[in-house]
Amino acid sequence: MTTDTTGPDRRADERAEELADEAKTENPDPTTARETFELELMEEGRSEEGESVELTDESDERSS
Repeated sequence: MTTDTTGPDRRADERAEELADEAKTENPDPTTARETFELELMEEGRSEEGESVELTDESDERSS
């Protein structure tokens, strides 16, 4: 039997990051990506996890 050492908080952060990456990939517009990301979190009952996730890339900020 293996022991999970990541803990629930780490797994939640990883899932939020995964959803953020998917939203950015599917929606190049930052506003639409954020809305998509937040809707996905709401559907999974994880709204609070998205508060600390940034959806903008450094390269996106430099091109603005």
